[in-house]
Amino acid sequence: MYYFAYGSNMNHQQMNERCPGNKFLGLAKLEGYKLVFDGFFKKRDGAVANITELAGSIVWGGLFEISEANLAALDCYEGYPSAYNRKKISVFLEGSEVVDVVVYYRTGQKLGSPSREYKELILQGARNCGLPDDYIKAIRDLRIMLI
Repeated sequence: MYYFAYGSNMNHQQMNERCPGNKFLGLAKLEGYKLVFDGFFKKRDGAVANITELAGSIVWGGLFEISEANLAALDCYEGYPSAYNRKKISVFLEGSEVVDVVVYYRTGQKLGSPSREYKELILQGARNCGLPDDYIKAIRDLRIMLI
């Protein structure tokens, strides 16, 4: 099965620790959503990545092939179903191929700022996945919530 990562799970080191045997397939984009940092998670000492629907917006991320065991592990790490929900959704792989994926999301909460450590984890993952430079800069500058 395929998994779309847009937050800290883009980080290949973290993904390999959480989901041994996963396969990174490349850059993907989710249309009609935007990336936000919201809520407050004590473990991350700040707001965490989430996606919310917004026509005309794009969320860039990494596409991974994972096993059922990997999905069960991600469910635990993402706090499914109490913290995050998950659903099947379509993303565009590099080029124009449409792929159905699993994605985690939650009901939006108050926007906030991520901790420096959490943001750096996401930025490293964004580089690992080859996200566009302007999108990485927007995450770094926390302008992503305004896009």
